[in-house]
Amino acid sequence: MRQKYIQYTGWAVLVIALIFTAIFAISVQIDPNPQVWFTPEYYLQFIPLYIAVTFLLCGLFVVSGFSGVNVYLALFGHAASEEILFSWMGLTTTPLPTYATYILFPFSCLALWVAYANILDKNRVSSSEAIFGFVFSTAFILLPRYF
Repeated sequence: MRQKYIQYTGWAVLVIALIFTAIFAISVQIDPNPQVWFTPEYYLQFIPLYIAVTFLLCGLFVVSGFSGVNVYLALFGHAASEEILFSWMGLTTTPLPTYATYILFPFSCLALWVAYANILDKNRVSSSEAIFGFVFSTAFILLPRYF
C-alpha cells in the first residue's frame, strides 16, 4: 500500500516537473555568440531550467525506484530552496517566476526532508554527498552573480 502512494506521488511530481521543464526550456534564449556565454545574464536564465530538470529527475527516479534517488532529492532541494531563500532575503534576484517560487519551495523542503530522513528506504545520503549538494547548489546559485 505504501509503495502505491509513493508511485502516485512520483508520477505527480513527474508531471509537474515536466510542465516546469517545458516552460523554462522555452524561455531560454540560446545565443550563438560565444562572447555572451559566460556573462551572468546569460547564465542566470539556465537556473530555472536546472531546477526543473533536477525536479524532473527526482520524479523519474522515484517512479523507477532508483536506489540513489535521495542524492537527487537533496540536490533539487538545496538548489530550489537556496535560490528562493536567497531571493527572499534580498541577497539575489531570482529568474524564477513568482508562481514557481510558491510551488517549488514546498516541494524543495519536502525533497530535503525525504532525502535526509530516508523516507523512501533507499541509499542514505552520505555526509560527503550532503556537503557536495549544499556547496554545489550554493556555488551554482551565487557565483555567477558575484564574480
